[in-house]
Amino acid sequence: TSSDDADARAISCTIKEVASRILKITLDAGLATSTVYEVIFAVVAPTAAEVAAHAGEITWTIETWAYPYGALPTNTNDGESREFPLVEQYTFQVYAARVPPTAEVEITLYVKPGLDAPTSLLIVAPLSFNFSSNCLVSGGAYVESCYPTADTTDGRKTATLALVDTGLTAATSDIIIKATAPSAEPSDISWFIEGRDSYTDTQYGWGEATGLEIEQMADATVIYPAVPGLDATMVVRFQTQVLIESGGWLEISLPAGMEPSCSGNQFDPFAIPDTGTCRVVDDTNVIVTLNSTMVPGEYAFALQVTPPSTVPIRNTIDVILKDRDGVIRDAAVDIDGIEIQDKLKIQATELVWTQSKALRESLVTVGFSITDTMPDLVVSDTQQISEILIVFPVGFVHLVDEETDFVVLNEDMPFADSWIDYMQKDRLRVILDLNQSTTWTTLQPGTYRFRFPVLVPSPLPVFNVWFVSLCSPNYPEGCSTISDPAVLINFPLPGFEIGETYSDASLTGGAFRRTEASLPALLLAIALSLSIACFGPR
Repeated sequence: TSSDDADARAISCTIKEVASRILKITLDAGLATSTVYEVIFAVVAPTAAEVAAHAGEITWTIETWAYPYGALPTNTNDGESREFPLVEQYTFQVYAARVPPTAEVEITLYVKPGLDAPTSLLIVAPLSFNFSSNCLVSGGAYVESCYPTADTTDGRKTATLALVDTGLTAATSDIIIKATAPSAEPSDISWFIEGRDSYTDTQYGWGEATGLEIEQMADATVIYPAVPGLDATMVVRFQTQVLIESGGWLEISLPAGMEPSCSGNQFDPFAIPDTGTCRVVDDTNVIVTLNSTMVPGEYAFALQVTPPSTVPIRNTIDVILKDRDGVIRDAAVDIDGIEIQDKLKIQATELVWTQSKALRESLVTVGFSITDTMPDLVVSDTQQISEILIVFPVGFVHLVDEETDFVVLNEDMPFADSWIDYMQKDRLRVILDLNQSTTWTTLQPGTYRFRFPVLVPSPLPVFNVWFVSLCSPNYPEGCSTISDPAVLINFPLPGFEIGETYSDASLTGGAFRRTEASLPALLLAIALSLSIACFGPR
């Protein structure tokens, strides 16, 4: 029945007397025979000491009296209601140094029991936590073993702690168990404990603890151009708060069909310990070995991938950091993969620079190549390119003061009237007009490169990566960051080091290009940068 129906049948009453353990109520209407009535009221339960002093079953007496009141009630249950057992509330707390996702973590329990000493404890974990077959790390003076038991009705995992024969007689903080954390934090992170007599199965008490927060690896991002069938650079960036000694490794789990490759110069450990090596385990898993100590800080590296033609069913990426014993020490799981741009066939061109001296000017060239005809509005109205955003590593600033300082090495582009935005010193925007004529204009197959002067900072940033982003016209405000919704494709380009010279000798497509600085190579690069180029419209 609905609550409205129940309210309609309620009998009006008045509280006549409240004294100690007695509640008297006067009804405004009589009670009918052979009818079940329900009385709802609030009480304060006795303390554990009061229950112990009572030394008997706790029952309720219910009586009815008719007016005028006589010496005896008209009805009574003679105090023979079913027993009303009371249990104590334990002080219960859980602690852990860190809880990375999917990691098996050690959890310290603080338990303060009541008057009756339980001989077993039932631990109830939040949803998606799990217990191993032997979950005891340290039992202190009271716990002999820990083992998983049946799930609760709502699916929570439980574990039983078997105690010494005398039970838990005092507060303890020496109990350490282990549990496997889920990949994401559950909506309810509370832990529960229940104390019982293992022989009679009598419940003595229970407690609730504020749970442990799942701590994802900080600032973990994975950036790559999701263009199907074309080799591309994937950059992995993260921060860790833990120290990993030599012999640890990173496990990178990719969506199906990414075809990773990281042998030779297809792997660029530009911001991880120099001795790191990379190995492809299979189509979705890559291991980066750490042959020197990794201290807390920011790290990044790059490898090559070839995205699939369709969006994978599991389009997420995991970055898991393990120590030399294979224990998960930090992790970022279920990082969103990039949406596949199935109508585009575009690759980044190499990052080119003239010199790499600190606090000196350098001419930088970036760009992209369109290898197939771009889709028209009928084929895809979302995979159109109306802006090119170039974002620099932190600390670099451009020296573009007028349009002629920005050189376009392919002028076959439908530029807008105000085609270059150089107001922000750490990025540049090239704006196109795709509706210049009676028909929709798209970029033609070919290579589009842009050259501009920058000031090299000192020191270089840890995350030394340049970005060329291609943006859609579906967002009127355009794009000003690589994470804006207008961005269709991000091309990450690992940057150069101080004293490093660009050279394209002995290089293959998709590989990272690095050589030691040399004066002839530097002079050659400068000469090439001064060659005849096409400027954008004025």
